[in-house]
Amino acid sequence: PDGSLIAFVGNDGYVILVDGQTRKWVGDLKMNGSVRAVEFSRDGEHVMGSGSDGDVYRWHIGSRRCVERFHNQDGTITSSLAASDGLLAVGAESGVVNLYDGRSAGPARRPGGGLALAATDRTPLKSVMNLTTSADFMKFSADGQILAMSTRREHNGLKLLHVPSRTVFSNWPTSKTPLKYVWGVDFSPGGGYLAVGNDRGKCLLYKLRHYWEE
Repeated sequence: PDGSLIAFVGNDGYVILVDGQTRKWVGDLKMNGSVRAVEFSRDGEHVMGSGSDGDVYRWHIGSRRCVERFHNQDGTITSSLAASDGLLAVGAESGVVNLYDGRSAGPARRPGGGLALAATDRTPLKSVMNLTTSADFMKFSADGQILAMSTRREHNGLKLLHVPSRTVFSNWPTSKTPLKYVWGVDFSPGGGYLAVGNDRGKCLLYKLRHYWEE
């Protein structure tokens, strides 16, 4: 989050870490299957990765150790990840977005002691099923109040989730909102504006009335 590290999606299950200033390689993280999505925790202490095996991996950046691995309950290939201060959103190719407690549950332990390598099961706090095709991109607003979820495979494929109530806004966007095919979404630092990039090469800027920002 502070730009000190950059995480790249590599081949063969590798997440590649590069120093944000020197642009030099600093380490690799390894998971099973291919990597489809990576995300840093808001405190900068962990990086999460997921992909073709549908499991979510959490590594401690300082030690480079995997401190947690759990099954995403959807069970299909993971397509995107997003983290807020308290939540982790996992988007799947099925279009399902699962919200989990963002805190690490820690690695499972064997009955005789020691750490288990197998993935554990975690129950989502909420499963959002408003996208009908792959959840390709997700982004929390800075205060974590809104989660933007989009797909590149569906016309006007953008949904906004009000996180505290776990409900999707029904009044925007509508079928008449000229989003086209959404390829990227981001919030301004204060949360007052939403930028949407589409397949026409346009960046559409919307003001969120709930927020006040100069």
